[in-house]
Amino acid sequence: MRKILAFFLLALISTSVADSSTTSEQLRQLELRIRQLQTKMHNTRTQYGRLQRQLQHSEEDIGKVTQRLEMLHGVFTDKQHTLATLKKQQIALRNQLNTQRIVLARQIRTTYITGRQNYLKLWLNQEDPFTIGRMLTYHKYFNNARINQIVNIKNTLDNLTNLKQTIELEKTDLNQLVRDQSQKKEELELNYKERKKILTQLASTLENQAKKLKRLQDNKSKLEVLLGTLEETIKNIPHTQNFAQLKGQLPFPVQGKVTKRFGQQLVSHLKWQGLLIAAPQGKKITTIAAGRVVFAQWFRNLGLLIIIDHGDGYMSLYAHNQSLYVKTGDWLKTNDTIATVGNSGGRKISALYFEIRHQGIPQPPTEWLR
Repeated sequence: MRKILAFFLLALISTSVADSSTTSEQLRQLELRIRQLQTKMHNTRTQYGRLQRQLQHSEEDIGKVTQRLEMLHGVFTDKQHTLATLKKQQIALRNQLNTQRIVLARQIRTTYITGRQNYLKLWLNQEDPFTIGRMLTYHKYFNNARINQIVNIKNTLDNLTNLKQTIELEKTDLNQLVRDQSQKKEELELNYKERKKILTQLASTLENQAKKLKRLQDNKSKLEVLLGTLEETIKNIPHTQNFAQLKGQLPFPVQGKVTKRFGQQLVSHLKWQGLLIAAPQGKKITTIAAGRVVFAQWFRNLGLLIIIDHGDGYMSLYAHNQSLYVKTGDWLKTNDTIATVGNSGGRKISALYFEIRHQGIPQPPTEWLR
């Protein structure tokens, strides 16, 4: 019986290892195909292609610097709280030290009043033996109390010294954080100036409506190629949930004003295939359901883009992000933070562009979101 159980256990482990190895290979192939696709997409022989590449680098830098700034802000806030706590401890120790000094002074005064004679004088005095014994006990008691109080004062002074050193170190760290934040803010401002310059140059390359329409059609077809590549590469990755059953129950990825809806006219015969949700720059974006990240990088016209596979051919897209908090291969739960709202991809106003697709076909998001 044990041999049979061991055999099945070994078979189960082998299957699990094989599945894990297959998934890793699929993700490796996916990243390789995405790189090849991105290379083909940027035709750097044209001015527009070169500017798109520059825009990509600029917006990627903005995303990284913004994320670093947010991290620094979090550390700075924690350090401030730590410093405030340490200062409260310092005040409490100083009060404790003052109390200990007062107690010691009272003990010395009491000893002086109750018996100014030393041990030798007490023995030499021809008094009642019981009185002598009692006085000696008092002397011993007060001496021990004084010694304990002196030890307590010394410990408190040591703690205060250590605490002072810790506070100074925290202050030094805070000052360094302030300098780092200032440097990153300057770097961010330069990145935004560079981005603005590139956008101005890009705008001058789009001379007329026909040219703009051609670009939008080209971008649409490129996205469909990307989604087809993703679906083909990851179709065998298993999922535990049934995404279709969640229809009408999914949370919004970000709270904001819906400015463009599914099916609205974009330009000419092209229509919006998702929702455009206006929200403040830097606001957190969360995933609508559990799934695996299959794309997390810059993509033409959509900027910093995240695509999550939810299984059974369902995917959700989150575009124009400012910073990305996930990478390809990450498993996510519902409401996990994945990015922040931005205006990457050449947008002027910060907003999240959101889509739900099934086997590459856009679905009306409002039918899925609660």
